[in-house]
Amino acid sequence: MVLAGPKSSLAQITENMLQKTALTLGISVLSLTSFAQNQCSQFKINAAANQVQIVPVSHALLECQYDVKFYHLDLNAGRTNKVISGFVRSLSEVTAAAFDTFAVELHNTMIIDSSRINGNLMTPVRVGDAVSYVLPSVLPVGSMINATIYYHGTAPSINGSAIGDGFNNGTSGAWGNQVTWSLSQPYSAYEWWPCKQSLKDKIDSSEVFITTDSTNKAGSNGLLKNVVTVGNKKRYEWKNTHMIDYYLISVAIAKYVDYSIYAHPAGTTDSILIQNYVYDNPATLPNFQATIDETAGLIEYFSDIFGMYPFADEKYGHCMAPFSGGMEHQTMTSLGFFDFGLIAHELGHQWWGDHVTCKTWNDIFVNESFATYSEHLAIQHFDPANAPANMQSIHSNVMSQPGGSVYNPDTVSVNRIFSSRLSYNKGCAIIHTLRFVINNDSLFFLTLRTYQNQFHDGTAGVDDFKIVAETVTGIDLTQFFAQWIYGEGFPTFAVRWNQVGNTFYLKNTETVSMSAVTPLFITPLEYRLMRATGDTIIKLNQTQAIENYSFTVGGTVTNVNTDPNNWVLNNGSVVHDVNLVGLNKSRTITSHIKVFPNPAKDQLTIVCSEKSNYVVHDITGKQLLQGVLTNGPTNVNIETLSTGMYFLQVRDASNKLSTIKFIKE
Repeated sequence: MVLAGPKSSLAQITENMLQKTALTLGISVLSLTSFAQNQCSQFKINAAANQVQIVPVSHALLECQYDVKFYHLDLNAGRTNKVISGFVRSLSEVTAAAFDTFAVELHNTMIIDSSRINGNLMTPVRVGDAVSYVLPSVLPVGSMINATIYYHGTAPSINGSAIGDGFNNGTSGAWGNQVTWSLSQPYSAYEWWPCKQSLKDKIDSSEVFITTDSTNKAGSNGLLKNVVTVGNKKRYEWKNTHMIDYYLISVAIAKYVDYSIYAHPAGTTDSILIQNYVYDNPATLPNFQATIDETAGLIEYFSDIFGMYPFADEKYGHCMAPFSGGMEHQTMTSLGFFDFGLIAHELGHQWWGDHVTCKTWNDIFVNESFATYSEHLAIQHFDPANAPANMQSIHSNVMSQPGGSVYNPDTVSVNRIFSSRLSYNKGCAIIHTLRFVINNDSLFFLTLRTYQNQFHDGTAGVDDFKIVAETVTGIDLTQFFAQWIYGEGFPTFAVRWNQVGNTFYLKNTETVSMSAVTPLFITPLEYRLMRATGDTIIKLNQTQAIENYSFTVGGTVTNVNTDPNNWVLNNGSVVHDVNLVGLNKSRTITSHIKVFPNPAKDQLTIVCSEKSNYVVHDITGKQLLQGVLTNGPTNVNIETLSTGMYFLQVRDASNKLSTIKFIKE
């Protein structure tokens, strides 16, 4: 679905249906979350929004010559139209050696009334949406630019943003409320205020003052510091003291009621304000109140796993607006309705997108994939019974088409930036796989917190996250990122198995959906061996297109389930093949070393004909155990190892290296 300016009939019907369904039936966490995973995506897609360079490259280069420190938006607007007036004041620092032209962007339909640059009244030069001011003298590096631009007009309806326009007006089909709201992502802030649209130039602080009819409330970023009566109107004064990207500055204006609650994360005695601007209809708040209240638990949980909520000294909150999705405006998300999954996704963005922002739209993975995985983590924590089905739904969506990479190669197409299948669902699935490969939740979540700490208040990309993950875990992730993030497609595993006596045989043949791009996915993979005496999950490593395994098992295996926990994005089949016999246990077993039992539970016995040194590695190459073997049997305690496949490496006195594969049950 696509929203364009005032709500299209299809979008209006959809919102109406959603709201009425919530009123009359109630929706389970699973169904809402599965639907919500696509909300942030599907309504951040507009087929007409294909522009990237709003202004000429030469103008953009002029914008690169200064660093924005502060924006103050002082605007007049209402809830019934897109008329806007007022001024924007900016403070910026010159970063170029010789600065003679101040450049910003503002849509050509907006009329500039007057401008002052460092106290001088100046006339702008306007070429399309490019606005520039030639200064009376050259400014050296480090100089400050104090610029105020007064303007007015009706914000354009060009469907240029990810959801409609940069500045929108509409009526809720479900509740009847009239609303004016902004949504600047990715390139549409210039449609409603003069600005610099650069992801890497995060603004140190900002203020948004909105003067509107006294019957309205106006929501924005940061804390509401004052509400001032101005004649028959009121001015809402919001102040944000944190770094913020241009597309996250927002306004929302309507007849709202303020429903505020508090979160209490562990590790602090302070409360976090959760301020919700909900339509003032008598039925709206009662319908959504229980779901809104879940926001507190989500803030507390995410603060535990990602690090403290980044804007705890200000607030989190929501402003309702008539679109069927959500937008993660910093500290005050705009959304069309409340449900668990949508709240979790947009709240996750406060870390993944707002606190740390993608440095280019190519790197949307570090925004949308992690926000989508935040949803999944929330389901795992609060509704664990539905987590497997949620991940399976994500996998099914990704595999509905064969190709496409998580890394976004095309910043021209907003459709591609906000691809539900790739930027959201495939990225989410791959983060889940990375967690599996790391095989240590303490290190996995430490990676997430380290990334947040290292790049807080700034921007980062896929490569930055990779470096952090490698540093924290000690795992070389070059191959992982090459095949899963930059590569395309997914593997299909055709598994055949058989059992003869106590010997179990397994053959896995891998094919891929995009062989010309990613010919093989090298990955650990779990298999559940089903037995009347109890199921066993073993982890083996798929390192080539055809893998053969054989090992001893107790009891009779009745069936095999590949990747039972949906750790790895894959398709496949399992067949019991009674003709599958005679496979080698391991390609690396040497005659002078014996290892038993294999599989083993708590203890591994190694018999060696001479004194040698040994190490045990997991399938990622990480060293876990080491020691010395005597001439004869040596017992090695493996209780601390997780279930899966490991490699025992033995180096004798002549420096000959032998490698033996063994299974820990």
